[in-house]
Amino acid sequence: MHEEIHELLSAYVDDELGKKQRQEVERHMSDCGECREEVAHLLELKALLSSAYEEFDMKNSNMEQTVMARIRFESTPETLLSRGGMAAAIAGAIVMAAFLWFASSVITKGIHVGVTLTSISFSLIRSAFTVAGALPNLLEVFLVLALIVLIASGWSVRRLLDTKSTG
Repeated sequence: MHEEIHELLSAYVDDELGKKQRQEVERHMSDCGECREEVAHLLELKALLSSAYEEFDMKNSNMEQTVMARIRFESTPETLLSRGGMAAAIAGAIVMAAFLWFASSVITKGIHVGVTLTSISFSLIRSAFTVAGALPNLLEVFLVLALIVLIASGWSVRRLLDTKSTG
């Protein structure tokens, strides 16, 4: 209960609680010195912040001019293609076009090899399914082997746990 009320103390000081919660907090504070001290501390902090806010005069400070100058400075756009950037972009495009022109035969052969390897992979997969379908009891064999592995694993884990608990 104390922790639940402690979580509500800040909202209590800021008048953000409903009537029922406010009454619960006040009832708890009548018996709890720690929470009363916390509320006193929060009220003192709230008063200090309010007085500091009132003392700060926005009209007499040059904060607005400073902020506006900073905004103008940081909002000036820097173009990517300024001065030598355009020449570098054109040179890069020419180099890329030349590379693609000379490498097109290698790229074409690479694509052909990739298509051939994909075709071989699909043929191997189809062959594996054909062989698996031709064996009449393959599924049953796999199920029996899986069951044997599960039983052996369970026995091994059980033995390991018994060894750890006794030794």
